[in-house]
Amino acid sequence: MLTGGSENVGEVAKGATVGMLLALIAYLISYYYPSLDALFLALFFGMGTRALIGGEAISKDAVDKSIRFFIPAGIILYSANIPFYVFGMTSSLRVIEIFWVIALYFVIIMALGSVLKMEKRLTALLATGSAICGASAIAILSPLIKARREDTSIAIMVITAVGLTGAMIYPILRDLLHISDMSYAFLCGATLHQTGLVKIASSYAGEAVLSSALAFKGVRISMIAVAAVAVPYFLERKPAFPLFIAGFLILSVLFSFVEGLKSVAVLISPFATYAFAVAMASIGLSIDMQSLHRARLRYLNVAYAAWLVVLTLVLLSEGVMY
Repeated sequence: MLTGGSENVGEVAKGATVGMLLALIAYLISYYYPSLDALFLALFFGMGTRALIGGEAISKDAVDKSIRFFIPAGIILYSANIPFYVFGMTSSLRVIEIFWVIALYFVIIMALGSVLKMEKRLTALLATGSAICGASAIAILSPLIKARREDTSIAIMVITAVGLTGAMIYPILRDLLHISDMSYAFLCGATLHQTGLVKIASSYAGEAVLSSALAFKGVRISMIAVAAVAVPYFLERKPAFPLFIAGFLILSVLFSFVEGLKSVAVLISPFATYAFAVAMASIGLSIDMQSLHRARLRYLNVAYAAWLVVLTLVLLSEGVMY
């Protein structure tokens, strides 16, 4: 009994160690190359490791326990990243514009998903990731809507592909269309998926544009607290909200408005990314690559379609394409 128990603990520790090591590598790469999202890299490394060593070499129990621990931990820690204070730094008109961008992403992706008979939970992950804050939003929402691990993986890979495309072409669009600094900051902050990609695309235009773009992005990030409540209710009508979501919501408000806690939030923020990265690496370790083939191109096409519509409408509203 004791021997069996200690062996089980050893397997869990071994599985968690692999995920933590992969997450650390992903985090360090992302730190130096922000365009490469840590969560996407961790997921990719996890799937690659499984492909190399085989699924039989990985303890399912270890992976399951790692996911069950690190996703709630990441969600609670992510409360340090919710910048409600940016509403005071952004004009009311811009906040309204960001809200309609968020709504557009949701409406377009959910409508196309319904027409194409796409899996509803995966479609919701794509909509939330596109509208709010990319992979982090997907990681937060996944356990709340009981999404399958394959759905989480597909959503993160799709969102990353679309976001990278945007980050590459936005500087080109800025030069071709002679977009003003403020309009370009809004374009980056309101439509790009990951914060790292917002930084890459907007820093090209200077520090002032970068600062404004991150403020606009901050308004979107703050909406994850709303999405965490609204999206599960939309899907299930009477969802059960885990206790850690209450902690996430309460701490989000405290970190945003209690002055003495803002410096603490800065210290905590990297640990949220790392916790999510460990969870994503563990998900990657648990997924058979063959199971991802069912997604085909539908989800990628839908995400690209929504982004292109939003991009076009933002350019029109900014007077760039008249």
